[in-house]
Order: sequence, then structure tokens, then C-alpha cells
Amino acid sequence: MLTNVRSSKIGILKLEITQSKRSSRRDGKQAILDSALELFTHQGYKETSVEDLRKAAGFKSKASLYAHFDSKEAVADALSMQILQKIEHQILTDYANAGSEPLKILIAVIRGFTQWGLNHSQEYKFRFIRAQQDRLIRGQFDYTTGQFSMAYTKMLALLQHLRQQYPMRHIADTALISMVIALIDKTVIDRESFGNISLEEQVDQVLELCMGIFFREPIQLS
Repeated sequence: MLTNVRSSKIGILKLEITQSKRSSRRDGKQAILDSALELFTHQGYKETSVEDLRKAAGFKSKASLYAHFDSKEAVADALSMQILQKIEHQILTDYANAGSEPLKILIAVIRGFTQWGLNHSQEYKFRFIRAQQDRLIRGQFDYTTGQFSMAYTKMLALLQHLRQQYPMRHIADTALISMVIALIDKTVIDRESFGNISLEEQVDQVLELCMGIFFREPIQLS
């Protein structure tokens, strides 16, 4: 019985050590990503070295950093994907909470997406740059395919429902979504051009502009 108790304690200790290592690894990885966001957006991607990342993340050696990522490019890719995951989560959450009426869903998603971008401008701007680079290299935006394409697919289906009820523009749905995203990109990047207005007012103005892209006639938003 004593042997069983000792074995049980050893098993629990090993589990705690394993969990602690996993937690430490997650914390270390996130520290790198947080530091990368600050460095990439303030001094530029090219100007940031692995040594800069190591120092900012608090690692004692490059080897410790390489235990999480094998290159600076891998760090940037992981950061971009993390931000995209947050954006996807925001869109899907707003979509799910908006009810069943297609127009209300569209309005909720645009509001939520725009507000998220304005509240997380540093992350959004970095993500914008990486997405544009990815588009130039691969010929398509990464949010249209792969593991983070659920929101994009749902939005395409939503526009099809809207076409049955509202005067949508005679432009491909993929193009409409691309134009709206470009507008929101510009909004976040050049926020100061809107003047001294509140975030809520800015979101309302962007929503109005987005409606003008989607619909060929004025649509009552309330």
C-alpha cells in the first residue's frame, strides 16, 4: 500500500512538472509574439533581428528562442496567424449573436470587425502588411482558404441570402468583400483622417460607407 501511495505521488509530481513545462513553453512563445509585435510595428520587420527578439522577450540565449521558433520569419507567420484567428473569432461571434435576419448579421459583423480593428490597431496594421505580402507572393489572401476561411465562407453565403431580399450591386461577392475589407483597412491605418470624432461615430461612418459598397440603393440600418 505504501508503494502505491509513493507511486501515486510520483505520478502526480511528474504530471505537475509536465504541465508546468507546457505552461512555461506557452508563456515563452507568447512572450516572443508580444515582443515581435512591438518591434515589428515600431522599428520594422527588416530592422528587427533575432537578437532584438531575444532581448525583448527576456530569453538568455538565442537557443532558448529557437526552441519555440526556428527563424524570424516563423515568428512573423505565427503572429500573423494569431491575429487572424482573433479576427475570425470576432466575426464568427458577431455573426452568431446577431440573430437570423441577414441584414442585421451583416451590420453586426461590419460594426464588430471595424471596432476590433480600431481597438487593436497595432495588431491590425501588422496583419494588414503581412496579408498584402502573402497576396503578392501566393496570389490569394490566406483568409480565403485553409483553417481560417470559415468566416469568409459564411460571409459569402450571407451575401447570397441578401441578394434575394435587397438591391445588391451587380458585382461579384468576392469583390464586394474585398472592397469592404480594403475600406476598413484604410480606416484603421489612417484613423486620424476622420477628424476628432468618437470611435462609435467613426464605426457608424464606416458602416454607412460599407453599405454603399454592398447595395445600389439606400438601406435602412435601424
